Amino acid sequence: MKPIVLTAEQPQDIERRRKATLDRRVYQRLTALLAVAAGRTREDVAALLGVSLTQLSEWLRIFRTDGLEALCTLPNQGDPGNLTPAPVDQLKAQAGTGCFRNAEQIRHWVETTFGARYSATGVKDLLKRIGVTYHKGSGFLWKADPDEHRAFVKRVARHQREAERPGAPWTRRDCVAACHPVWGLDLVFSCWLLVGQRSLVGMGSGRKRLNLLGASCPDDYG
Repeated sequence: MKPIVLTAEQPQDIERRRKATLDRRVYQRLTALLAVAAGRTREDVAALLGVSLTQLSEWLRIFRTDGLEALCTLPNQGDPGNLTPAPVDQLKAQAGTGCFRNAEQIRHWVETTFGARYSATGVKDLLKRIGVTYHKGSGFLWKADPDEHRAFVKRVARHQREAERPGAPWTRRDCVAACHPVWGLDLVFSCWLLVGQRSLVGMGSGRKRLNLLGASCPDDYG
């Protein structure tokens, strides 16, 4: 089998194209090209990408005979409703607001906003390619203040550092607070969000709850 040899500039160009593409098929082709050029065996690359050795060999043949542009050109461009980068950025920004409860809402929004039609399966493939996934919201009580919580954690960490200084007096700090486990707090809706993003959903305290009063020491958790 003929080896794949890249020029000094080609790896950067291939990596740039791989990051920019929204088509999984083009991404696979470029990944295969980089992996084989880096010395990975064709058997390993084919297994990693889930394709046959015949398919992998055909991709490499296209690159050797016709070049990188030909490798990135698909014989079947698929649904003409494929989005360009600008609408994709707009879709990601909209999804980041947590307004889409299901894929059908996204499919309808894309069609009415950009005139691009996707099937139910096609829109899910699109969302996966651009880094939008389905998440369950994280519930918290209405009265909880995330900023106050972070400030409290920082304050405790500062006190612990001060207590570790030479000559510092030993002090035990106990945090006392009431806890109100709420029945049904886990019943929080899900929505489409960007990968790594969280959706905080405020929950009412309700009447079906258990009131607990306890204390804990952050130094020894006693």
